[in-house]
Amino acid sequence: MSLMMLLQDLFSSPFLHYAFAAVVLSYAPFAVYQMYLMIISLFGNDAKDAERKKLLEKPNNVIVVITTNGMATDVVEKIISNVNGYNLGLEIFVIKEHRDSHSYSCREITVPKDYVCPNRSRNKMRAMQYGNEWLRQEGYGKETYICHLDDDSMVDKPYLEFVMNYMTEEGGQGCIRLREFGRHLISSLSDIVRIANCEAWCRHYNRGNKPQFVHGEGIIVRADVEQEIGWDYGTYGAEDLIMGLEISKRYTFCHIPAGNIYIAPPTTARDYYKQRRRWFWSIFKNDGKVRRLSPRTYLFYMYMYLVGVTGLMGLVMLTMYALLDVSINPTIMLISIINIVAFTSYYQFGALYNGSRKYALILFLLQMPVAFYDGFTIIYSILTRPDFQTFETIKKV
Repeated sequence: MSLMMLLQDLFSSPFLHYAFAAVVLSYAPFAVYQMYLMIISLFGNDAKDAERKKLLEKPNNVIVVITTNGMATDVVEKIISNVNGYNLGLEIFVIKEHRDSHSYSCREITVPKDYVCPNRSRNKMRAMQYGNEWLRQEGYGKETYICHLDDDSMVDKPYLEFVMNYMTEEGGQGCIRLREFGRHLISSLSDIVRIANCEAWCRHYNRGNKPQFVHGEGIIVRADVEQEIGWDYGTYGAEDLIMGLEISKRYTFCHIPAGNIYIAPPTTARDYYKQRRRWFWSIFKNDGKVRRLSPRTYLFYMYMYLVGVTGLMGLVMLTMYALLDVSINPTIMLISIINIVAFTSYYQFGALYNGSRKYALILFLLQMPVAFYDGFTIIYSILTRPDFQTFETIKKV
């Protein structure tokens, strides 16, 4: 019996038909809800939301804080130059490690070699906690908002102007865009999903003080609230999500409807997979902090990672059914097509928000390779657990 006939017999079996149905149905709620979020986002209007905010009688004091490990000094200097170029008169601080000998063109907060957090936080959290304590000692409090940046991210002028002139909530975040796009094409195309997540999930849930995705780039926190909550969580990661959830639990976390945050996609496949692996394990290696702060958010992440796997399995199985010319239940076939349309539309949604029709077309043509490229990050994360004592970084551009 030929291999083709064996495969046809295998995929014609009731077991695989039921398995395929289970895979398709598990993904369907996620697909339908994402389509709903895309629709309400397209009909939303950030400009009108911003206009409805009342101009503050006295502008907020806003400072920009960049946390770096010293491996991207040229990028940090570019960020400093850009922010200074807005002519807003903002103070800029760089939190750096004692071993970083570079002299930055702004105020520096140097973390002492012997500094130890009460909860034994390491790496970025340790640095941010020291910076938090340093700013408190310098007298920054309720009148000051802190715009946090990683050493590869930037915010534009309207973003900072909104925080200065309109923001009253204790924390918030806007939407991201990709810069330095295309240095590694597939990673850049895959990273478009981050834009879609921001425009769909972040915008919708941040408006309701229920943050779902919170990223370290461009998070805004009022200084006294940051001092109250702190960054000393003693976890492997997820410090940005924990901060957002803590703010929403005690105060208000909002969507910032003006300007954008600009990030750079990973420049290699290795860095892309390392970054995704860190995010994956951050959700499950935080001593239950995310689960206790928001069971809904924790369950959402579990479901999201599950459908990432089932979505990948569904694509493989559907491809095999088509190649082997094996018939599928019409209802399951219809739902499978809806899933694929929703998935493809979601990436196009992100690409068009990023303002590139050219890359939207390239993404459309390469959608299946991109789907497998991104989907395998979950499998990679499970099979290659990181060193939880270190904080994996990627090349910054």
